[in-house]
Amino acid sequence: MTGERTEVVVIGGGAIGLSIAFELAGRGRRVTLLERGEPGAEASAVAAGMLAPTSESEGNAASLLNFQLDSLCRYPEFTAAVSELSGLGCGYRSEGTLWVARHRDDELELEHLAALQRERGLTSRMVTAREARRLEPYVVPRAVGGLLVDGDHQIDPRRLLPALALAVEHRGVDLRRRTRVSGVFPEAGGVRIAYDTPGESGELRADIAVIAAGVWSEDGIDTPAPPLGLRPVKGQLLRLRGEPIIQRVVRTPDVYLVPRSDGELIVGASEEEQGFDAQPTAGAVFDLLRDAWEVLPGIYDLHLDEISVGFRPAVRDHLPVIGPAGAPGVFLATGHYRNGILLAPATAYWLAEAIEGGETPPLLAQLQASRLAGAG
Repeated sequence: MTGERTEVVVIGGGAIGLSIAFELAGRGRRVTLLERGEPGAEASAVAAGMLAPTSESEGNAASLLNFQLDSLCRYPEFTAAVSELSGLGCGYRSEGTLWVARHRDDELELEHLAALQRERGLTSRMVTAREARRLEPYVVPRAVGGLLVDGDHQIDPRRLLPALALAVEHRGVDLRRRTRVSGVFPEAGGVRIAYDTPGESGELRADIAVIAAGVWSEDGIDTPAPPLGLRPVKGQLLRLRGEPIIQRVVRTPDVYLVPRSDGELIVGASEEEQGFDAQPTAGAVFDLLRDAWEVLPGIYDLHLDEISVGFRPAVRDHLPVIGPAGAPGVFLATGHYRNGILLAPATAYWLAEAIEGGETPPLLAQLQASRLAGAG
C-alpha cells in the first residue's frame, strides 16, 4: 500500500522497539511498528534477562551506569503496565545475585569488585563460605566465600516479549510482521519509509521515524543517520531443565546461572567476534558447562534443553546510541550490546521525552550518535 500516513514509525520489534512503541502509544501517539520477522524473535529472545547494574558496573562508563540504574527503577511499573494490558506475566523477579568465590583468586576478584561498587555508591557485601551455602545450599562445598548483591533483579525475556507485543497492540499500535524496511527518507513535512513484505512493496509517511532494529539497524536500510559501525557480537547460552537447585542468580567471574520459576536454568554466556555465524559450537558449550559445574555440581543431572545463539548489537565503545539521527524527524535507539533488556524501559521513556520535548534529556547527552563520527 502506498500513501498511508501515521504519526510515528518504529523500525524493529525487539525489546527496544516494542518498548518505544508501547511508551509512545501510551502518550497518545499513533504508532506503526515494522518488524522484519516476528516480534522479539532475535537477540531479545536469547537474552538471559539479568537486570544487574550493580553486578556489571565494573568497566561501565558513568553515563551507562546511571542509565542502567534509572531503567532498573522503572521495571516494576513497566512490567505491571505490560501485564495489565496483555494479561500475561513477565517473569520479573527480585531475589538478587550471589557471586561465589571458588578459590582465593576468585575471592580477591570479588573483593576488588565490591570495592569498586562502594566507590560508585552501590550496595553489596562480602559473605562467608558458610553464608553462601546457607543462601544457596547446592553451591559447591569447597567455595571460600562470596559477594551478595541484593539490588540485582531479573526478567524472563521469553515471557516479557510476547506480553509486550500483545500490550502494544492493545494500546492501538499497528504491528506489522515480516516487513523489511529498505529506506528512511526525510522530506517536507516528515519522513517517508519504504518497505517490502512477502506480497508487496509500499511506503509509509510519518512525522517521526525511530530506527531500533538492533544489529540490523544498518543492514540494507538507506537512512540519513551517520555510520555507527554496528557489528554483531555472537553469544551462546544454554538452557537446562530439572528440579530447581538455586533460588537467585548465581555467578562466578567466569559464568552466570539464572533460574526460572518453571525449572529452566540459564547458563551463559559466550562472547565471540564471529560475524553472523549462528552455529552453536562444542567449545562454547564445553566451557559453559565446565564453568557452571565448578560452582553448581548439581547441573550434571539436569537436561540440556537448548543451545541459544544471538547477536548483540555493538558499536566501538559498547554504549547504546539513543537520540536524534542528525536529520529532521529521524531518531536512533540501537547498539545496546549486552544491555538491551535492562535498558528497554529507560530507552523508551527518555527517547519519548526527546521526541515530545524537542531537546536531548541529560541522561542521553553522552549517548548521541555524534560521538561516533568516523566510526564507519
